[in-house]
Amino acid sequence: MRPTVIAGLVLYPAAVWVSSCSSDGAPPTQQTTASFPPATPGVAFGVTGPGCGQPPTHPTGLVIDSVSTPSAFGIAVRDDGLTYFTELFNAGVGITSTRTRTLDGFIQTGQIPTGVTFAPDGATAYVTNQGSQNVGVIDVATAQQVSTIFTPAGSPSVVRVSPDGTRLFAATASTTVYIVDTRSQQIIGSVEVGFVPNGFAVHPDGRIIYVSAALGGTVSEVDMFTGTVLRTVFVGGTPQDMAVTRDGQRLYVGNEAGYLNEIDLLTGQLTATITLVGGAFGIGVTRTTGRPTCPFRAGESCKSSTCSRAGWPRHSPWAADRAASRSASRGTSAQSPTRAAT
Repeated sequence: MRPTVIAGLVLYPAAVWVSSCSSDGAPPTQQTTASFPPATPGVAFGVTGPGCGQPPTHPTGLVIDSVSTPSAFGIAVRDDGLTYFTELFNAGVGITSTRTRTLDGFIQTGQIPTGVTFAPDGATAYVTNQGSQNVGVIDVATAQQVSTIFTPAGSPSVVRVSPDGTRLFAATASTTVYIVDTRSQQIIGSVEVGFVPNGFAVHPDGRIIYVSAALGGTVSEVDMFTGTVLRTVFVGGTPQDMAVTRDGQRLYVGNEAGYLNEIDLLTGQLTATITLVGGAFGIGVTRTTGRPTCPFRAGESCKSSTCSRAGWPRHSPWAADRAASRSASRGTSAQSPTRAAT
């Protein structure tokens, strides 16, 4: 599903901020081979032009509304705008939408829900219940958690579904990432990565997934279909969320130590460490292929000296620091979620 207008939501401590483009006419990136999964990583993709009708610079982001919520942490937005957000201290998932912009419901889950994601078909969602040491399976049609998947190695933090919908990846507060068959909901394998894996990014080729280790300071490249770690890059600091450019050539890592890491995926080398004005937590890559934009701390603009520095990539990374969501991630509970680890 892909609507004509796509709106994005950004979570802050007690509100969901809604931003939108007036239009989104760019088609999705198309794989150039009919086979799936591809035989090898690195399948070539076409790259679309800038979204929202903007020139190849920083796109014009406009906050058009906000939704007041209980303390929220993780968020997932379906293509039609249906939005789930985890309520850390209410043991549940809140429901809103980019269309209604109201609180539309609540799904009871396990304790300390943090990460949440939709399956590619949008019919199922998965939530990590850290305090219950399981991943909850949510039937979207009934808005109910219908089953759970126990994670023996430790409490789960984040989850991601493979592009074909057959595998669920669940990171735990250890070194283990579980691979789950989504049909049987059984663990069919595991991958050992750095300590406290806490972020996923999927390569456009549909075969490779990247895993950041918040306390291990590494990024692991994993074949989703063989469960094999292909490469590991040490970035240091506290790597959190990641984003792959649309051409699949570079990986950006939001590092809570106060910088943005750039990895060349063709060579597997760390090619740049870009200093930020705050610790990076979430990150996304725009559709542009022209001049780069600056990562910036929430509520602040970037400095021209930072924007003009040499070595910036063609794609435009957006980085948001954790300060804006600090109270949501820590709250007042003695049981702080793994994703807030420093």
